[in-house]
Amino acid sequence: MPEAFTPAIRFVPNGYQTTPDAIVGRQVANRGFLQGLIRYGGLTTLYGYLPHYVPQKADFGTTFEQLAHDLGATMPVHIIESHRLDQLAEVGGLALCDPNLVASARRRSLVGHRAYALTGLTHTLADDSAMAMIADLATAPVQLWDALVCISRAAAAMVDEMLRAEEARLAERRGAATRFPRPLLPVIPLGVDAAHFTPREKWRTVWRERLGIGTEEVAALYVGRISRHGKAHPLPMLTALGRAARLQSQSLHLILAGWWLHPPEEAIWREQAAVLCPEVRLHLLDGRDEAVRREIWSAADIFTLLADNIQETFGQAPIEAMAAGLPVVVTDWCGWRDLVRHGVDGMLVPTLMAPPGEGLEAALRFATQNIYYGAWLTLTARLTAVDIGAATEAFRALAADPALRQRMGAAGQTRVREAFDWAAIIPQYQALWQEQQAIRLAAPAIEIPVPDPRHMDPNQAFAAWPSGTFHLSQRLRPDPAAATTDLATLLRFTAPALPGELDQTEISELLAELHRRGEATAQELLEVLEPAQRGAGRRVVLWLLRVGLAVVV
Repeated sequence: MPEAFTPAIRFVPNGYQTTPDAIVGRQVANRGFLQGLIRYGGLTTLYGYLPHYVPQKADFGTTFEQLAHDLGATMPVHIIESHRLDQLAEVGGLALCDPNLVASARRRSLVGHRAYALTGLTHTLADDSAMAMIADLATAPVQLWDALVCISRAAAAMVDEMLRAEEARLAERRGAATRFPRPLLPVIPLGVDAAHFTPREKWRTVWRERLGIGTEEVAALYVGRISRHGKAHPLPMLTALGRAARLQSQSLHLILAGWWLHPPEEAIWREQAAVLCPEVRLHLLDGRDEAVRREIWSAADIFTLLADNIQETFGQAPIEAMAAGLPVVVTDWCGWRDLVRHGVDGMLVPTLMAPPGEGLEAALRFATQNIYYGAWLTLTARLTAVDIGAATEAFRALAADPALRQRMGAAGQTRVREAFDWAAIIPQYQALWQEQQAIRLAAPAIEIPVPDPRHMDPNQAFAAWPSGTFHLSQRLRPDPAAATTDLATLLRFTAPALPGELDQTEISELLAELHRRGEATAQELLEVLEPAQRGAGRRVVLWLLRVGLAVVV
């Protein structure tokens, strides 16, 4: 069976690296994807593309190699440097860990739109840079064989809505309907290593004893960043837990295993818990601690995260909880409804949002930098409502019925293994990449690259600057005044050349040929070079004029 086609992976270090003080779902998901690709992709070679020039290219490349090896790679890892778009063309594809197809498509235009396919990925779509990337797709040189993977149906709907709005804006400006080629918009969820979250009775016993949670008592668990504006406002969760605690006999506990996005918020959460659910015992754990992140799932009976924030797009924590065998109580929000089957794996709590038009003031203030990103998220969250009554009933029902908890938890575990383990996700990417390749290779093969003007040849863009343009038909002769000039000195005094240009010996031979002939056109001089050298030779002929070794007849 032939190896499935796999594109090069664009490597931006902060897209994959996590630290104890900065554990972000995007980086965790990207690392998981790369590990899944290494484990289940059947690769013979892993290609990494470095998108930026870095003086210590070897060290930068080793960073990608080390990451790959840390994630289990045993196959060769081949590094493609930023300017080697020709090598990307040989591979046939480039996969990004973000939605920025626009910049990559513009760079690709330097070697032709058909040279390779691009695959981007959505994460959060709420910040202005991500929204600009989506809107710019309407006019960027993306092609029908490119794809922007949407990690949820909600994300795909948002991308489609933004593109429609941008196309309408362009149509208003042009006076006609405008729709440029769109990339494919497949929906492929993020994945998880399901086995990593397998619960253990030992961990359950140790943590419940440490926290003072009795055998018959019920513990709800929240894992992740703790932030009112960046994740979920605590009021619906705390209110619903307090009401549920008052409706049944089992004592309820709430474990917050996370890290404060803004440390002063801790006092606010504690105050709200004391007021809204004094019957519920609160436990705060540092979710940056590796042992906590690995083991605390086993201590809980229910997982909950009542997100009300547009920064959320998919929901990594809920599938981790399901993998750990926990029934989940989450909001019917964004991609979370793609994960949880209401009444099967857990409970989806209904949400409402104000109608279009109510958010215009917030959008205006954000667009004019009158408010910062956190305030933008806060203002949009104020325009949503979580059904606290439904959340209360979900907590009450699960707290009162151990059999229901066990049944939903088992169903969730099976669902994650079958639908969200990386073993199930990677084949979906490979099928997408094969589809992109088929579309790309079926497109017309003859193409003259038309580079994006943002990357225009400077000799075209600034052609009005000089007195005239040098042509290969112009005749040259040596300048007698430079007979004693040292070639090495001139090379040292002038601007550095690109890698691969003619060296001092080759330039000396070209100059000797001009002296031998006495007079020649630039084209005639280039004929003494090998065909592969003639591009560099054209630039050297002009350099001879630049430094005064030759003059135009």
